[in-house]
Amino acid sequence: EMTQARPDIEARGASLVFIGNGSPRSAGWFNRKFVPTATVLTDPELASYRIIGARSGVLNTLGPRTWGAGVRALRGGARQSSVRGHPFQQGGVVVMAPGDAVVYSYLSRRAGDHPPVADVLTALGRVGAPAVQLPA
Repeated sequence: EMTQARPDIEARGASLVFIGNGSPRSAGWFNRKFVPTATVLTDPELASYRIIGARSGVLNTLGPRTWGAGVRALRGGARQSSVRGHPFQQGGVVVMAPGDAVVYSYLSRRAGDHPPVADVLTALGRVGAPAVQLPA
């Protein structure tokens, strides 16, 4: 979703950055396979996830409330491959302005829970801030 909005994100003077929690090799694989024109970083120690208060847990990842998102992903052509990083860590979207000011934050409640792209673009329009997306 955010990758498709990249032109709109960049038009607002921001950058799209993904932060995963797998190994550097896994981050490189993700970058090549899914977002070859974006920046991909990794935080295997989960420090950035703790800082933003991201959720983690089996039910957040595999519980019944995630099944609808799983079906949508399958219909969209996504397939789960091997697990890289912490399998039960949820992510979110954080929009930061210069000076490390957080102007928008959305923490995923479960796998497949993402904010409306329009909300992120609105936040960017207010400040022209760089965007950081943490994958679910």
